Amino acid sequence: MKARTFFAATALGLGLSFQAGAYVLDGSSWPEGRTTFHIGIDLKGAVTSPSGIKWNDAFREAAQAWNAHSGFEFTVDTTDPSHPCAGVGSHPQDGFRNGANFYSKKCNQVDDTEDDFGSRTLAVTVSYVYTSKPEEKVETDIFFNEAESWDIYDGAARSRFDFKRVALHELGHVLGLGHEESKPAIMQPTVGDTYTLQADDIAGAQTLYGGSGGPTDPPIRMSIEEPFNGDVKAGISNFRGWVVSKHPLVSLTLYRDGVLFGSLDHHGRRQDVADKYPGYPGAANSGFAFATNFGILAAGQHQYRLVARDDQGNSLEKIVRFQVQRFDDPWVEDDNLVSLDNARVNITGSREIRIDGMSHNGKEYRVILDWKKATQRFDIKEIIKTQ
Repeated sequence: MKARTFFAATALGLGLSFQAGAYVLDGSSWPEGRTTFHIGIDLKGAVTSPSGIKWNDAFREAAQAWNAHSGFEFTVDTTDPSHPCAGVGSHPQDGFRNGANFYSKKCNQVDDTEDDFGSRTLAVTVSYVYTSKPEEKVETDIFFNEAESWDIYDGAARSRFDFKRVALHELGHVLGLGHEESKPAIMQPTVGDTYTLQADDIAGAQTLYGGSGGPTDPPIRMSIEEPFNGDVKAGISNFRGWVVSKHPLVSLTLYRDGVLFGSLDHHGRRQDVADKYPGYPGAANSGFAFATNFGILAAGQHQYRLVARDDQGNSLEKIVRFQVQRFDDPWVEDDNLVSLDNARVNITGSREIRIDGMSHNGKEYRVILDWKKATQRFDIKEIIKTQ
């Protein structure tokens, strides 16, 4: 018989203040320092998020982030999913396997029923232990609230909740971490702009399972700041970010949709990076950027992959997936060929502006603009040719 306890993980909330404090442990952990999740995540039948990233892939990336920064090892298996309610009520037991998925209800750990999530709860992690060994986890299951609006992206929080950062938080509970309310952490009890593991999260995981080779100070750090995961691009914009390394870099190579794009110069002034990572030589001149016309790409999903390598054989890879919305003509030299004279403008939501009848080089389009917190402006969300 399993003794059950659960942790209500993330509830809605922003604007947190931080004070001195430390990570919080929930009192139980995995004695062997590893476990496997058996998943087949879908949201009401859809295996892919609105941004085009599969839920399974985002969950796996969240698990790998914890692996990279602690001695713990998550394995993700998508061949034979486990129902998170296995062993509860009418759901047959499946051998103490971990499962995760979107559901309208969560399993009740007291009376073997399924209950509503309640107000303002995004996800719940249920941990199982033997009553004779309450300090040792034997199974965990994660329930994501399908009644909420979800997507997958990096950066500042948007109207849809980012599944990956919530999964990262819930997997922290799986490890044995509780809610941290006094320091910046993915384990804060409310969702916000934090979307990666913070120093406090990593310290807690390493306290439980140790670390290897100073994972908080890796040989290479890198960030692609634009475009970000799930971004929508149209027209001319930038590809930009930064890279720092303990040892001299021998290459910084960019691939677009799997095809070699070129090598990037990475000596742009970035004092902000130097201030954050003073232990990396040359961090003050670590930026890269170039302008690109996204309008020449086909409409739909695209991907950038950036690979950095140093002279010691270390490497780091970053991938961003984004959408392209475009006019038929990627560039119009005469401004008089773009007109709103016969256009109609409507407010279609709290953050959207819809323009019907925009003329672009003799063709008519519907253009939807969406407010982006990260850029503090209205950016193109959708372009549809109507005539």
